[in-house]
Amino acid sequence: MHLTLIAVGRIKEPFIRDGCAVYVERILRYADLQLIVVPEERIPGKGKREYILHQEGLRIREKLSPAGFTVVLDERGKFLSSETFALFLEKNSRRKISFILGGPYGLDDSLKKEADFRLALSPMTLVHSMARMFLLEQIYRAFTLLRGEPYHK
Repeated sequence: MHLTLIAVGRIKEPFIRDGCAVYVERILRYADLQLIVVPEERIPGKGKREYILHQEGLRIREKLSPAGFTVVLDERGKFLSSETFALFLEKNSRRKISFILGGPYGLDDSLKKEADFRLALSPMTLVHSMARMFLLEQIYRAFTLLRGEPYHK
């Protein structure tokens, strides 16, 4: 299985960076994983949200595989249990799956509309760097569930 995680912005918090690194290393035991970080758009001033999202969206599109299956992380997406998420990955295992995670302002609406699937992680608002770690942990958990390993208790 080949997975790509395209995320906006670097992680500033060392403990989250460390947590992401742990889960990336664990996932690599089960699948190819490419982590792509596109820069956050840095433009001062209020009222620039749409411009920021558009610019970040352009950067994300450059990194997408044209034939891949895209999953955007969206607060209005579908909630899946860990078990259902594992089955979702298994069902799509023959495809190149790209997960797209926005920055502090979210994702451009056109990316959400074009995605093959919209996934919600939590009804609570998460800092985007924490959402990245949470997604990586759930991907790792999915692989252990599919293999019947004891991580998921």
